[in-house]
Amino acid sequence: MYQTLILLVLLLVGTIANAATINVINDTLSIKSHTTKELEEITITATPFPRKIGALPGNITYIPASTLKNSQQIDIKPVLDQVPGLYMQSGALNTARLTIRGIGSRTPYASNRIKAWFGEIPLTSGDGATIVEDLDMGGMGQIEVIKGPSSALYGPGLGGVIVISPPTVENGWQGKAVAESGSFNLWRKGAGVSYGSSHQSFSTLFSRTTSDGYRENSQYERSNLLLTGNKKLGNHTIRLLLNHVDLFARIPSSIDHPTYQANPKSAAANWKNIQGFQSYEKWQAGLTFITLINPYLENRLSLYGIYNDAYESRPFNILVEETKTIGFRENLMWRRNKHALSGGLEYFREVYNWQIFETIQGNAGNQLSVADEIRYYYNFFLHYETELSSSTLFLTGINFHELRYRTSEGAEQSQNHTYSPVLSPRIGINQRITPNTYLFATAGHGFSAPSSEEALLPDGSINRELKPEEGFNVEAGIRKALLNDRVLLDVTAYNIRVKNLLMTRRDAEDVFYGENAGRTNHSGVETQLKWYLIKSIQSNPNELVLSGNYTLMKNRFSHFIQDETNYSDKKLPGLPTSILNINISASTPIGLGFILNFSHINKQFLNDANSLTYPGHELVDITATFTRKLKLINELQIISGVRNLFNREHASMLLVNAPSFGNALPRYYYPGNPRNWLLGIRITI
Repeated sequence: MYQTLILLVLLLVGTIANAATINVINDTLSIKSHTTKELEEITITATPFPRKIGALPGNITYIPASTLKNSQQIDIKPVLDQVPGLYMQSGALNTARLTIRGIGSRTPYASNRIKAWFGEIPLTSGDGATIVEDLDMGGMGQIEVIKGPSSALYGPGLGGVIVISPPTVENGWQGKAVAESGSFNLWRKGAGVSYGSSHQSFSTLFSRTTSDGYRENSQYERSNLLLTGNKKLGNHTIRLLLNHVDLFARIPSSIDHPTYQANPKSAAANWKNIQGFQSYEKWQAGLTFITLINPYLENRLSLYGIYNDAYESRPFNILVEETKTIGFRENLMWRRNKHALSGGLEYFREVYNWQIFETIQGNAGNQLSVADEIRYYYNFFLHYETELSSSTLFLTGINFHELRYRTSEGAEQSQNHTYSPVLSPRIGINQRITPNTYLFATAGHGFSAPSSEEALLPDGSINRELKPEEGFNVEAGIRKALLNDRVLLDVTAYNIRVKNLLMTRRDAEDVFYGENAGRTNHSGVETQLKWYLIKSIQSNPNELVLSGNYTLMKNRFSHFIQDETNYSDKKLPGLPTSILNINISASTPIGLGFILNFSHINKQFLNDANSLTYPGHELVDITATFTRKLKLINELQIISGVRNLFNREHASMLLVNAPSFGNALPRYYYPGNPRNWLLGIRITI
């Protein structure tokens, strides 16, 4: 029934779209047609061969750098909310959970099952955890999100891939400065300098963000340093990216329902009593060598290293971590006439050391345990594209992945474990069916390996029976431009079937481990619309744009039995059945800009039994900007805004299956911020 409804929606959209007359979306090879300017300007670079977005097989959402520039740059969540199918919960500035198409909802306090890259540097650690919320948004260029299993392109990442590009450097010298302030004693200050020419460029940006936070014990401090460089030497290009994050954040944790209703500002009592916090210093560096061997053949070699020194003071113990990562990605690309072929190897090695100490009123006492882990994997990948005709693009790819762990605890003998190799194929097609309509379809396999926390049993041994979570994704969609280029439409229907579902089990406050818990089914429709109510032209630069995205999801356990309780056919908790985001933006010739955003999150269950429900919420944000060029200032931008305009009580993050120990109530809720404001100034000279 649900799949039939999806097909009817696609047919209806296609019928309506065919009635309009427009220019067509063009791709970057030899598929010829008239072009729609808006989509012709959007080039997707997250795929092996850059293409215009209209001709892509598969669903990829693009967020331009201009969107980040004209928004608040404290929290990346409002930006990622523009991606249909992506759901980001944010318990605090340092606590977030990303899911794509319902994948990743079982991770309690972080983002997992989703892979992310910043330039040529992976943001995903060896245990599958991904952090994007500690990047400074002023140092980001465009963002591209590949939804669904994409292992044939990027290796493990069952939910999808987020690719963040560093900012583009303009020609000549530029200096930038920013100062922003907001509610809860929020401050963000930064400065940077850049230089660009036809053969070289560099950019550096430093920023510092601090906040007292809305809740008790939620003080936040973060410093960011970003350095990028680019140098051309004949047929060779060298790219450099260096990113540094220094973070200190207190942890208010989640609270129970009575406290959430009566006093949402409060922190969990056990975390407040010891003033629990996390801190880390992280260095990430990448060097890419691009060589044009001949007009048809190009080689790319990326080398990267990551170092992370972390400390977390918790009510039950203190965790000290050190992570050292090295890796490389070698990619040889051949492209001629109607054919394109890419293949290569990625190698990743991570050394992870952790120590646990007893906590004495938040201070470290005696050492309780110490352990080392070495995680490393190999990815072999092959990707092929061809034009079957002037209007048909076909692609196929395959990835071979092998993951190994070696662990040792104290002076005990080390344990080795190798997961069975995983082979992940992908196939896709894009078909232009009329001069103004593109249909696409893809099918692909994806997987996510168990994290180290999931793989280790409470006694410290490795669970050798644990299997990687695997899924198979099928999707089909339509891209269309309507009404003389004024309406841009993208609709995708998908289905993902997951087996060996990985779940985090918690037997005590400080005891976590993973188990394979059955199968799930994820179905849905993702719709994205952009409508130029008033379209900017040279004689009239006024612009009024209505855009939005709507996601309808059905995420269920197809088979799940735990402790003799059958949860089969229950809905996955922590996921809404629908998400709606509507955005109205306006710009004027005098530099005034205006953005009004409405978001609706439907109800979701809090536990596997579906016996407890969060009702959902609606939020309204408003942002105004003023941008002007002055005599001695290349660009002056003043930004102001109010978030949660109507002061709606809501939970910004939920802890699925929250445990209860002793007589304490389960703590499901991370209260969201009440109405809050932001005011900032940005100067470019």
